[in-house]
Order: sequence, then C-alpha cells, then structure tokens
Amino acid sequence: MDNKGWSLKGSLLLLLLLVSDLLLCQSVASLPICPSGAVNCQVSLRDLFDRAVILSHYIHNLSSEMFNEFDKRYAQGRGFITKAINSCHTSSLSTPEDKEQAQQIHVHPGIRENEVYSVWSGLPSLQMADEDTRLFAFYNLLHCLRRDSHKIDNYLKLLKCRIVYDSNC
Repeated sequence: MDNKGWSLKGSLLLLLLLVSDLLLCQSVASLPICPSGAVNCQVSLRDLFDRAVILSHYIHNLSSEMFNEFDKRYAQGRGFITKAINSCHTSSLSTPEDKEQAQQIHVHPGIRENEVYSVWSGLPSLQMADEDTRLFAFYNLLHCLRRDSHKIDNYLKLLKCRIVYDSNC
C-alpha cells in the first residue's frame, strides 16, 4: 500500500480513536426511561425534555472537546480557522443569530416544502494526498459539529422553556 493510503487510514483511525477515547473517558452509560418490564410506560413531556437537554448538552461538550483537541494537536499555526468560519455546509440553513431572535420564532412554524438542504462535501478532501487538505477537512467537520451542536443545545433549552414552563424561565 502506498503512503497515501496509509495516511488516509491513519487520519481516519485517529479520528475514530479520538471519538472513542472521549466517550470512554466520559463513562457514557445509557439509562432506561422506563423501569425494566414496565408495560404502558408513560413519561412526562418534562422528563423527556430534561433528558433531551442533558444529552444535547453532553453531545455539545464532546464535540467541543474533540474540536479543541484536534485544534491543539494538528491545526496550530495552519490558519484553518479563517477558512472554516463560514464554510459549514449547514451555514445556508436559516437560524436565529441569538436568543432574542430565537424567541421571536413561532413554536409551530409550519412545514417548508421543497426546501433544499446542503450536504457535507468534505469526503473527497479526506481522500486527498495533501496532508493540509485532509487536516482542514477534519478541522472543518469538527468545527461545524461543535457549532451546530451548540445551536441545537441552545434551541432545545429554549423550546423546553416555552413548552414545559410556558416561557416563564
């Protein structure tokens, strides 16, 4: 196998190890919502939101740790942040800029038909021979994951406040 193949496999293995290491270090355990053997188990909306908020916050923390670790080990001095600022494939999705704008959105905004969502196009970059290109693709992917997980975490908390506490929080 040539060096290109080994470099790509090494990069992918590194990302896999980084993710698994973070999960193992965090002692991730899945807890059942309903007791074992429960029939017709019903969970309150508040409990579901509590669980969703905890999980979204956890996912955002993990994505931040992955990004920071990758940045520290592989991206220092390469100027990736200036290229990554507006290059997320999800940037085209209209989302509120801050909490105040988010609070102006209706809870049931309606379905938007024929809306086009962009797809991540970084896979070919992960297969390039150039190490900087591959590292930037990983950097950008982790940057966007951190950015989007932060938005999801914040919007989920806002939604919980609106629905569970009638916007009184």
